[in-house]
Amino acid sequence: MKMAYCSGVLGMLIVAMCGVPSWAGEVTVQNDGSTTWQAGVDGVEIEWNADGSIKRVYSRYSTPVEFPDRRGITKAQIIAEEKAKAAIVRFMNQSVSSTRVVTEVQADLNKAVQERQTGASAIVRKIDQRTLVEALTEVTASFASGKLSGVIVLEKGYDDKAQEAWVVVGISQKTIRAAREVQNTIADPSIGNRGGRDSMGMQPSEIRRSNQKDW
Repeated sequence: MKMAYCSGVLGMLIVAMCGVPSWAGEVTVQNDGSTTWQAGVDGVEIEWNADGSIKRVYSRYSTPVEFPDRRGITKAQIIAEEKAKAAIVRFMNQSVSSTRVVTEVQADLNKAVQERQTGASAIVRKIDQRTLVEALTEVTASFASGKLSGVIVLEKGYDDKAQEAWVVVGISQKTIRAAREVQNTIADPSIGNRGGRDSMGMQPSEIRRSNQKDW
């Protein structure tokens, strides 16, 4: 199987799959010969061309909405967008570490006690105490970092019954190529500000999709 366009982020994904994909999730073959693979329950979705090159990569993430107004939904969608992009990075590469730490604390305490009884002389007793505390702590952590290029938001939505917001992001050979051309053309790209208007009542369900058909 010939792997074309093995460069950039998608090339790293091909290397991660060791050349020929090993299907660990649901596989769907389209009529045009392309193949779509769902990487686990919450994993990314990868679409291959008929010649074996990666065409697109999707990532969908849902997050609960605490306050279902415009401000709360927008905040939840921003969180979902960042976690969807992080899922792509974790799929490509992540570091996992496990650490065990044993702590032993020993404390000595010397205490003198004087007892006085009626009609008798005082009795002084000395008490030595020792306390030993042992603790075992095990910490398991994972860390992932990477650079993505050409990421676009394909869909944003909110389910008023489940009170969850979701975002679908994706990258493809076309979006990566466009991002590189913009970087080469514009030395200092400007970042646009997004504004919105808060609603005072409960927000109904909604879905906003990108108009991109062939991305």
